[in-house]
Amino acid sequence: MRCIGTGRAARSVVLLTLATAGLCSAGVGAAQPAGSERGADLPLPTCAEVRASALVGGALADAFYARYPKRLADPRTVRKLPLDRDGLANVVDYLVCVAGLTEFDPVVVENSLALFADRVQGPAATARLTALAQGTGWEANAARTFRTQVRGHLRGPGR
Repeated sequence: MRCIGTGRAARSVVLLTLATAGLCSAGVGAAQPAGSERGADLPLPTCAEVRASALVGGALADAFYARYPKRLADPRTVRKLPLDRDGLANVVDYLVCVAGLTEFDPVVVENSLALFADRVQGPAATARLTALAQGTGWEANAARTFRTQVRGHLRGPGR
C-alpha cells in the first residue's frame, strides 16, 4: 500500500488503516505521545524490525512520521535528550534505514534536521552517519545518500 497524499490528513488516514490492519508491528508505526517519559520512546526499531514490518514507500514514511519521537525533531528539546553513544547510534541507524527504504522521502530528513544541526548532539550524530557511509553494501549506500541529503538541507539553497 502506498500513500497517495502527503499531508498530515493523508498520513493519519494511512496510519489508521495500518493500525487497524495490524501492520504497525515491532513498534514501527506505533505513535508516541509528545510528552513521553524519558526514554520511553527509545530505542527505535532496528532495520531488521523495520524491514519485517513489510511497510514500503509512503506507508513506511507515514509510519516513521508517527513513530519518530517529536522531541528528536524539535530543536528546543533535542539537546536535552540523554543520548549516550548506543542511543545515538540507534537513532542514526534508524534514520538511515527508513530513509533508504522510503527512497529518501523528505519527511525523514526533515525530521532529522534538529538532531544533525544541534550543537550538542549534531557532531556525534554526524560522526555516526559518516562511519556508516564508509562501509559497503546497501546500508552504506543509503548512509551516503542520506548524508548528502542532510548536508544539503543544513546548508540551504545555493550553498
